[in-house]
Amino acid sequence: MRLVVLALVAAGCGAQLGSSSNTQEQIDASTGGSNTQPGIDAPLTSPDAAAPACPNNRVVYLSFEGETLTNAATDATRNTAAWIGVATATVPAFRPGLANRATEIQTIVDGVKSRLAGTPIQVVTTRPATGPYVMIVLGGTNQNVGSNYTYATGDHDCGDTVKSDVGWVSDAPSLSYVPDLIVGTIGWGLGLQGTNDPGDCMCGWANGCSSNPGACSLSPSIATTASSGNTTCAGENPQNEVAAFSTLFCQ
Repeated sequence: MRLVVLALVAAGCGAQLGSSSNTQEQIDASTGGSNTQPGIDAPLTSPDAAAPACPNNRVVYLSFEGETLTNAATDATRNTAAWIGVATATVPAFRPGLANRATEIQTIVDGVKSRLAGTPIQVVTTRPATGPYVMIVLGGTNQNVGSNYTYATGDHDCGDTVKSDVGWVSDAPSLSYVPDLIVGTIGWGLGLQGTNDPGDCMCGWANGCSSNPGACSLSPSIATTASSGNTTCAGENPQNEVAAFSTLFCQ
């Protein structure tokens, strides 16, 4: 079982969150270890043609080569993020120096694509020329972004008011778990709540759900748990995760 502890520091509808380790730490833990699930549990397929692209041309951009983020209203096109805990966050490249780094990156990209198969969402690794796009920055540690949380960080955006979201995933989690965290970070930015289903992609977001090994999935109707403060989004219990990724993302 993988324990994901993703906690909030509320600020309006935006919040920081991150994940802890699989060592059964409590919610709001400020440290974490690494996920040690062996092997790769994501299908290595690239279902680019599973569905037409979003009509608003919004895509998910996975950034593996490092980014510098400034603390300001979140906007991926400007490299600004409201959730960072420092004035400027210098995020290094994802797992630099590995002999098989290119293979790991491709595995992550394929894993995200497989989890989003059947949705219109396109996943790219080259920054789009124009927005809107969701940027997930991969690399470094929580200290780089000024967060107390170890695995993943992003805004909880009720109603998906910000279209060019910025999220972050660290070097710490296992390779097989990174695609789950990426999908969860996207969902958090769409205003989805955390769930207690170990197989769901929102397991562990602002709760103590322990996720199962293996690729997570999106549900058309699933019970949710409340987030802290005023970051709990209305009308999301139960929530339709399939609609959020297939329809809301493209509006």
